[in-house]
Amino acid sequence: MTRLRLRSLFVALVSLVSLSQSISLTGPRTLLILEDDTKGQFLTLISDLEARGFKTDILSAKSESLSLFKHEERVYDNIIVFPTKLKGLGPNLQSSSFLKHAANGGNILVLLPSSPEGTIPTSISELATQVDVFLPPKGFSAVSHFDLADPIEPEHSTLVLDLPKFPSDTKNYFNTGENPSAKLLFQGPGLAIGGSPLVQPILTAPRFAYSYDTKEASANADDENVFAAGKQLVLVAGVQTRHNARITFVGGADMLADKSFTKIAKTNEMSGNRAFAKDVTAWTFKETGVLRVDMIEHWGQEFGPSVINGDIYRVKHDVTYSIALSEYSYDHFHPFTVPETDSLQLEFTMLDPYYRIPLLSSSSSPLTARKNSTIYTTTFKTPDQHGQFTFIVNYKRPFLSNVHEKKAVTVRHFAHNEWTRSWGISGSWPWIAGIWVVVVGWVGFVAVWLWSKPVVEGKSGKKKQ
Repeated sequence: MTRLRLRSLFVALVSLVSLSQSISLTGPRTLLILEDDTKGQFLTLISDLEARGFKTDILSAKSESLSLFKHEERVYDNIIVFPTKLKGLGPNLQSSSFLKHAANGGNILVLLPSSPEGTIPTSISELATQVDVFLPPKGFSAVSHFDLADPIEPEHSTLVLDLPKFPSDTKNYFNTGENPSAKLLFQGPGLAIGGSPLVQPILTAPRFAYSYDTKEASANADDENVFAAGKQLVLVAGVQTRHNARITFVGGADMLADKSFTKIAKTNEMSGNRAFAKDVTAWTFKETGVLRVDMIEHWGQEFGPSVINGDIYRVKHDVTYSIALSEYSYDHFHPFTVPETDSLQLEFTMLDPYYRIPLLSSSSSPLTARKNSTIYTTTFKTPDQHGQFTFIVNYKRPFLSNVHEKKAVTVRHFAHNEWTRSWGISGSWPWIAGIWVVVVGWVGFVAVWLWSKPVVEGKSGKKKQ
């Protein structure tokens, strides 16, 4: 008995240690494509990742042992591409390899060079183009002549930014530091994004900032030499594929470098870059913003809750549908709450949606209870149309993993003994009354005719003497 208890305790401790070391839902194996001459610039970022349980493997792009796949399985769960002077990253780091890594569920963080003279590898440029992200040519730099970070800086290339803000219906995973009013330092060319719904701007430039060609327009910038300006100049962009792999582009690597984790000359306060670096890497590597469907249950009025997740329902019957959602945050799942200005909806479709109904949070569900989930439920009446229908929950929002759940069911017509009887239809009462009047009248007529004695007339004859 004592040995059994010790064994159970040992298994519990091992499980607890593995859970604490495996924070990312994708996995802890992280490849850092980093050259030796730039490694010292990102020591804090690397140490913070290792402190959160990531197992880092630092390799040069020129390393012969570098390979993203082995036996068609990905070797690493996450990849960080740091700035490099190389124009090509080698045969194992082509854009197709990065896309294959993402297609297999891996995540990628790309840090672009901050210097206008920095080189962007060809495979990174091709990768960006494939996901609707556009990088400026060599020699471009973002500047702002208003709200200067350091008044004595002649180029005005260091931007002072507020932490990201989003509409009320979008969850903000990039402002979780201790000081929500902290400022960010940025230096780099920035980037631009297309109209794909898979790409979202995480951090944009101030209103009067712009990215221009420092060589061609050293004195004055005109329209031909400006890459992007204002809110169209994106400094950090996030891409989430349809199967929830994530790719993040940082328009200036110095934003996550040690030299940015310092005090800002203008405010004499610590910058929020270190906390922002944690938020960006946490979202990219699926430590935050990951939704999980814990339960889906539906039942109809015909059989009640005793038959859950049935395949057949009847027309014009009440059906209850419930879904339990939880959200992952670093090392645990907790109940997911839909923002007040947003809505989680259920579609009941046959080719086109017959119904699109909001799913409301329910603290007391008649179905299975979940501890770390929020149950969203609704009740509706099936349409007066038999056929093959589908329950669909399609919840796709910026910075949240996609939820797309489908379940096909059959909606049958009334059985022969389920139709409403004629006396249950008020409109038929005059005709039913007319039938019974005719029946009663006929029976009465027959009764009168049968039981009425006919009148016999007297006979005439001769008198007898």
